Amino acid sequence: MSGKLLLSVDKLRPGDEFELAFQAKVRDGYHIGAAEGGALYPAKLVVDAPDCVLFDPPQYPAARRVKLFSSEESPVYGGTFVIRVRGRVRESARPGDITISTKLDSQGCKGDQCSPPETLASKLDARIAPRGTPVRQTNGELLKPRPPASAAGAKDRELADDLARRGLLLRLVMLYGLGLLLAFTPCVYPMIPVTVGYFSGQHETGTRRVMWLAAAYVLGIALTYSILGAVAATTGRAFGEWMQNPAVPFGIALVLVALAMSMFGLYEIRPPAFIESRASGRSGIAGALVMGLIFGVVAAPCVGPAVLGLLLYAARLGSPAMGFLLFFAMSLGLGTPLFFLAASSAKLPVAGMWMVAVKKLAGFLLIGAGAYFVGPVAPEEIRPYLIPAVVAAAGVYFAIFEQSVRSHPVMAPAGKVFGVAALVAAVALAMPHAGRPALVWEPYAEQSIDRAAKEGRPSMIDFTAQWCGACRELERGPFSDPAVIKAAARFRRFRVDATDRRDPLASAALDKHMVKGFPTVVFLDSSGREVGSLRVVGFVDARGFLKRMESVN
Repeated sequence: MSGKLLLSVDKLRPGDEFELAFQAKVRDGYHIGAAEGGALYPAKLVVDAPDCVLFDPPQYPAARRVKLFSSEESPVYGGTFVIRVRGRVRESARPGDITISTKLDSQGCKGDQCSPPETLASKLDARIAPRGTPVRQTNGELLKPRPPASAAGAKDRELADDLARRGLLLRLVMLYGLGLLLAFTPCVYPMIPVTVGYFSGQHETGTRRVMWLAAAYVLGIALTYSILGAVAATTGRAFGEWMQNPAVPFGIALVLVALAMSMFGLYEIRPPAFIESRASGRSGIAGALVMGLIFGVVAAPCVGPAVLGLLLYAARLGSPAMGFLLFFAMSLGLGTPLFFLAASSAKLPVAGMWMVAVKKLAGFLLIGAGAYFVGPVAPEEIRPYLIPAVVAAAGVYFAIFEQSVRSHPVMAPAGKVFGVAALVAAVALAMPHAGRPALVWEPYAEQSIDRAAKEGRPSMIDFTAQWCGACRELERGPFSDPAVIKAAARFRRFRVDATDRRDPLASAALDKHMVKGFPTVVFLDSSGREVGSLRVVGFVDARGFLKRMESVN
């Protein structure tokens, strides 16, 4: 087999996007395994270049299917084929010569006879020219403009391109406004009662002290995203999926439980001395900061295209300081409503022994939030009972054990009523909800998608994972809506379960469709091409989901 590298432009410039093509030719009578699930030895292209040039995952061509060794068909490439890779040059790149190299790992076969695997190495010399240098398109026949099917992540790029055209001040204002909108996404909702409970339990009345606590909370949120932006700008990679790693819910739950234990008086979380001296010597500042750090990670899966697009733009810039600044502006917008929520919660009139009960209630809210976030990765047998167990425990505790409630002539009966109500709610939550309608999915398979296109039927692909909180919102929302279920009857519906990221089939599907986070729903029209503008990234309500479905031909 032979191959060569080609570029879509005659020279590169800082900030420009381009395409790289690897044109391969397989020997007559031979074929190699395609880069798909089901291939005996899937082909894999690895691109290597200096840090000033960034590449997306390769886009492999459609495979043909042949029978090998058995009656089952296997995807292969034969003759001449092209692998395309989208690239971009960092804004900070300096003019000069660079070398781009690739390695294609494959195994050639002729009939039922296969050669040992081999690696084909190729190199291409390119030049980064100064800004403003005229650039000419090259290899137009081979690198034609991509159809919408190949434009996965178009919304991410749209935001990145829009930001690139604005001045710095306008960019910061836009991102602040974007953060305000993100404050009302579904992943934020579970943190609202936790925010109220935590800050009302701080029993602060001084305006200055309350502002310190609320500011520390927002600062924690801002630090989470700003550090993320700086890292993305340094490495050129989007870390959206890292924030959704299965280990993250466990970490969140542990920290939430640790904060809850401080609410029960087991210990105090104290900040460093230099902060404590400026914060009136109280322990709430450190806890508020930690709560903000948790909030940043918790809200990450729901911010969808916004953060992914901003990460892409930060990666283009190649400036850690600028990446930090842009994310800081967005985080301040996200934190502004929460600042006022935290400040007003901290000033609630909770004097006396009732203050102790409020603090304990905040502790149970924190434990409940921990159960919510760890639920998707908990053993399936106990998963439905985690939150009901916390609700029941809170009810029993306040009805029987909490001294500040039992000793109060008015609150003692209220505590008992609360305990009974909590037990009833726990039983209701734990009971299985039989008969609720839900979309039915079939396992993802390239062959099935190709077959749907041959039948002239559109398809939708749901990318999900057990540890994805926003995926559960889709299940409870549009995926169980009768109107959506009825409209979905004309679609072939496929699901990719990426709980185990080591699953080769899931990894291949994620790479092929350029999925960066969960949940993602991809819509393919009746010809098998993706309608990129309709892609769902994060949560969308039933009405919005139905509107997308109706737009697919």
